[in-house]
Amino acid sequence: MKIRTFKCEINNNSIELAVRSPSLQDQQEASKVYNQAFNEAIKSKAIVRARLDDLLYEQGLWDTIKQNQFSTLQHRILEGEKKLAKGGIPLAEARTIALKMRQDREEMRDLIAVKTNLDTHTAEGQADNARFNYLVSVCTVYNDSKQPYFKTYADYLNSVTDTVAILAAQNLAGMLYGLDADFEEKLSENKFLKQYKFIDSKLRLINKNGHLVDEENRLIDEFGRFVNDDGKLIDKDGNLVSDDGDYLLEFSPFLDENGQPVSLDNNSNNETKEEEIETNKSEEIEIPA
Repeated sequence: MKIRTFKCEINNNSIELAVRSPSLQDQQEASKVYNQAFNEAIKSKAIVRARLDDLLYEQGLWDTIKQNQFSTLQHRILEGEKKLAKGGIPLAEARTIALKMRQDREEMRDLIAVKTNLDTHTAEGQADNARFNYLVSVCTVYNDSKQPYFKTYADYLNSVTDTVAILAAQNLAGMLYGLDADFEEKLSENKFLKQYKFIDSKLRLINKNGHLVDEENRLIDEFGRFVNDDGKLIDKDGNLVSDDGDYLLEFSPFLDENGQPVSLDNNSNNETKEEEIETNKSEEIEIPA
């Protein structure tokens, strides 16, 4: 039986929990939960997974253009993996390929997001979710005693947004489906970028000195804003800016029609005088002769 342990803070106390691999009885009970959830979903008019693509096409959420885009992205990523695995090209070129692969994966995720979201609402998607939730409820145990942490399936469902439930679900998913928390780090492009010190432990791009940079090797801060060598905020052309994005340039007074500097105080006084003249004109009354 496989065990994966994790620690959690509860009421300022650290406890060690674990998720164990489901037993045969667990799997049988989970199948019952699946069937019940599937039947209830069908009764509530949920579509089956086989009809999902047809629905997407009918609603205009997917078409041959998007399908071709998806296939192209998949092909480019596979070709990139081959090039990084083979080597023999300039390191700078390999970096460009790896960064393009990251962009392609992000674009591919965005492209199929609508499919992924709708799949969870199919009858099978709802049933899969119910089965997994049941397995989390029975496979989460105290690491020392191996006694169940959740009293019942309903107890888990009522706690599904709690820290323990979230961590337990993550760990069981990693055990059953290979969905490790660090799966991004294990992608071929990120493995390459980390090996050659193009990214840090958080998968952020860095230069040879370990400073954060963008894809064009321009210095940035942790919020993605451009900075200079002294860490001061700048725009893309190197001009100093404030936290609000205002330019921090040495100001020279504007010039009047005679080329003389215009003082804000004088300008304000002139505007006041002009307003007074206009007011006096409006108050003039014509007296009949």
